[in-house]
Amino acid sequence: MGDTALEGIVVVGLGTGAVFMSIDHYKAEFKDKLGFDPYPGTLNMVLNNRQTNLLKDINPIRIESFKKDNKTFGGVSCYKVKINNVDGAIIVPDLTEHEEDTIEIIAPINLKLKLNIKDGDKIKIELIP
Repeated sequence: MGDTALEGIVVVGLGTGAVFMSIDHYKAEFKDKLGFDPYPGTLNMVLNNRQTNLLKDINPIRIESFKKDNKTFGGVSCYKVKINNVDGAIIVPDLTEHEEDTIEIIAPINLKLKLNIKDGDKIKIELIP
């Protein structure tokens, strides 16, 4: 499979990405398995269903669930991407309140700030097999 581009519209997130990106276990797993320390937040975008289904054909990089202080934290499926030549990853938490057509993207930088992206912008990301 060659590189596949996904297009969508940037939307406001739920505000929980920063919390989870700050948890040491997730940070260590992202660094180990994706090769970068994620910025504490996510870029959210809405795709059409056909594009969301493309992820089903790719084997994800898995971060398994874990327990800490008697609380269970869900696992995450990750898919490497590039957005404007910046390495990142789509993350699909096992437990999420997002609609099926909404994806979250993490990167080592604040994508909105560094790439001058705002809510409502149409963007393209490339899946990296």
